[in-house]
Amino acid sequence: MFIYGSNGVKYKFLLKGREDLRQDERVMQLFGLINSLLSRDTETARRSLAIERFPVIPLSSNSGLIGFYPGCISFHHLIFNLRQRLNRPSTLEQRMALQFSPNWDTLTTMQKVESFEYALSNTPGNDLQRAMWYKSPNAEVWLERRTDYTRSLAVMSIAGYILGLGDRHPSNILIHERTGKVVHIDLGDCFEMAAHREKFPEKVPFRLTRMLIMPMEVSSIEGIFKHTANHTMRVLRANRDSLMAVLEAFVFDPLVSWLLFQEPEAAPSSDHDKKRPDRFSSSYSSGGGSESLRTDDGYVNIIDDKGWQTGNPKARAIVKRIYDKLSGTDFNPDEQLKVSKQGSGEEL
Repeated sequence: MFIYGSNGVKYKFLLKGREDLRQDERVMQLFGLINSLLSRDTETARRSLAIERFPVIPLSSNSGLIGFYPGCISFHHLIFNLRQRLNRPSTLEQRMALQFSPNWDTLTTMQKVESFEYALSNTPGNDLQRAMWYKSPNAEVWLERRTDYTRSLAVMSIAGYILGLGDRHPSNILIHERTGKVVHIDLGDCFEMAAHREKFPEKVPFRLTRMLIMPMEVSSIEGIFKHTANHTMRVLRANRDSLMAVLEAFVFDPLVSWLLFQEPEAAPSSDHDKKRPDRFSSSYSSGGGSESLRTDDGYVNIIDDKGWQTGNPKARAIVKRIYDKLSGTDFNPDEQLKVSKQGSGEEL
């Protein structure tokens, strides 16, 4: 759909249903704060480091408007179009793996890893690199786009690591065709939720596959990417109190992600109620217009007089996890990593 602004400009929006966009809106607010912090630091401002943002307007708990970022194409479509033009199958790596191991479903984990490594060794993996070169009118433009690509990828990698952003498949990562900057969309899987999925959990802190590394050319991740990641991590750690103030809204604002608790004796009235975590016990204790709900792991939730849960234990654990990342103690609570070691990816 198109919306005409008061300035006479026509803006393109996507009306998205059956999905709660309030968390995406909060993530965009967090990205705005990060951009503000990066713009106030001398080193990051000199490099024009920032996260590419787009408008997210929730209309209800299950619908909203998402603004289109103009001039962008997803990595998936960019690679698909290139392979189609070169008469290559779009699923080349998958075909190579199945060629090596036709009985894929019966393989052990190590055998699947061996098949995967065979597919990688027999495919170039330079599709994104070639696409960026082909779309550049000259070497000067290509160098500028390569620099912007590497810097934006590094900034978003660190921000995504702090936020626990998952589901970063090629359709959820866009690239601006004119500037080369990376744009991330579909920000619903935050706070390392994807890492705890029952099927195919994502254990990596951010996506940095060979296809994303090759466009960085000769310096790979040891050049601009590493320096940008270090500066971004330094700024975020230096301003962790400001970031935590925004992130704690996820704990105290029940409209974003946390559940409206019903009476424990009442039977679930919907599928949503049935998904309530089993680890919450049904013991309440009243007091002062609010109630506390004690969980099996010892946490106590505060339930206000309207039934809202304002102290979700999972949310508190998430906030602590983020604070540990911003303090450099996420890998070892007894050792605070230096910014250069944490931001460079040596531990990540």
